[in-house]
Amino acid sequence: MRAITFLLFVILVFLLVRFTLNRIIEIRAKNREAAIKAAKQQEEPAAEEPMVRCALCGIHLPQSEAFFDGQHTFCSEGHMREYHQQQQSQQ
Repeated sequence: MRAITFLLFVILVFLLVRFTLNRIIEIRAKNREAAIKAAKQQEEPAAEEPMVRCALCGIHLPQSEAFFDGQHTFCSEGHMREYHQQQQSQQ
């Protein structure tokens, strides 16, 4: 009878230790994910891109999105064509 009681006690202790360790692992994983998410939010954006002005409408946009004809920058190809048509009609 004592052997069965001891065996049940050992099994109970084993289950408690295993449950506790699993909870610790889960909590650490959640904390790690939260820390990674917070670090991503705090990261500064890449170097700020210079802004340029459309020669036709005057809107400002990032240089990487602008269209450049060699002299002027534009917000779209349509504005580039329209600007050049206006310049040709004025001459």
